[in-house]
Amino acid sequence: MKRPLSVLAIAVLGAGLAVAGVAAPASATPTATPSIIANCVSLDVDLSGYATDPGAPAVTEERIVTPAIEEVSHTDYEYKTTRMRLDGWKPVFYDVYRWAHKDGGHHQIYDWETWWSTGNTQKHIDVAAQDAVTETVEITPAVPANPTPNTVTVEIDGETVVDGAAFGETFTQGFSLDKYTEQSYTVTVESFDGAGEGVFTGTSPACALGAANPAAVIETSCGVADVDIANAALAADAINATVSVVVYVDGKAVDFFAPAENATPSKQYTFAEDSGDHTIVVRTGPAHGDLVLDSATVSTDCIENPVGPADGTLAITGDFVAGGDITVTGDGFAPNTEYDVELHSDPQSLGTVTTDAEGDFRLDATIAPSTPAGEHDVVLLEDGEEVASTGITIAAASGETPGAETPATATPTPSAAPAGAASKSTGLAATGVDANGALLAAFALLAFGAVAYGATRRAARSRG
Repeated sequence: MKRPLSVLAIAVLGAGLAVAGVAAPASATPTATPSIIANCVSLDVDLSGYATDPGAPAVTEERIVTPAIEEVSHTDYEYKTTRMRLDGWKPVFYDVYRWAHKDGGHHQIYDWETWWSTGNTQKHIDVAAQDAVTETVEITPAVPANPTPNTVTVEIDGETVVDGAAFGETFTQGFSLDKYTEQSYTVTVESFDGAGEGVFTGTSPACALGAANPAAVIETSCGVADVDIANAALAADAINATVSVVVYVDGKAVDFFAPAENATPSKQYTFAEDSGDHTIVVRTGPAHGDLVLDSATVSTDCIENPVGPADGTLAITGDFVAGGDITVTGDGFAPNTEYDVELHSDPQSLGTVTTDAEGDFRLDATIAPSTPAGEHDVVLLEDGEEVASTGITIAAASGETPGAETPATATPTPSAAPAGAASKSTGLAATGVDANGALLAAFALLAFGAVAYGATRRAARSRG
């Protein structure tokens, strides 16, 4: 048989539950939650719910310097008497009052006078009350609050990327990783109250292998083809597969490439002048579909054959003496082109000529009478740049100069030579043969002739 709870029992139970609710309130302390997640491209550190340091006030106490003094007092009682004085011959009566320290009754005798109580009293303070004098003494100094009492250190593959960074309730930061390799990491957290701290370690994975992304671009110019190949990344969280690429020239495979993700190999192909048109094709390898990535045709007929100075010949004839007349002729230079002719080393103008349609010219000139005897050069210039020169020997005007009617010739100087540059010549045609080698050959021939001549003389004497 169930017994019903009495009203008193229900009241007691309700009071008990109320007391329990007051004694155990819900906790408001934050819960430290470290979250460290690594994938193949990033390390994400998320620290939240950490406590901060609120600090503490100073602890003080009051100390008595001078104790308090209590009031000391008593009650005075008022009495009066009547006295007389003469105003001329007229008597005048007046009252006199005084205070007595104690109650003397309805009346009392004082100084031979009778004093009557007025019934009035007053408080008579003998010693005034004083409060105690105190001072505040600091027992423990105050501790200031610290809003960032926690620290975090992050290392990736042994390299410190965050070194003891201070933080408060939260710390959130992401770090990029090398998606091609595994990487170790260590996150060290120290907290103000010890909650959520520790050393968290792990290793990130390498990203998975994805598809390849082959591409090629061929840029052509006259006789030249520039081939650029690429395998650009397709996704941040995947690695492009290495792809095979073959370059064909006129149907023949000439180069093979295997670019990994984001690799950009390139190569230039050049072709000889007037060798016709050439076909360039870039394809993926057979294992990757044999797909055409780009193709182009390179023309070589656009290359112009060099003419003019490279084939020109310079010759000087005449009287090689100071004040003498000479003739400068040239052939095989640039057609219809104006040239300046000068005598070096101290430059003196011999004149200006313009070649005909075949690149030939003739100039009659006079050597200045002041020209010193010795080695000189006749120089041909175009826009100040030397294109050809040949050496001559000039005799003094008063000396005897042998007939110098043999023409002197020279091949042109490369157009890159600096303006006004002089090159000494021996007067022989410059044919590209090393002058030192030619001299050695000449000496060898002379020596051979001398030996042969001696041998012939000895043979003749022996016959005689």
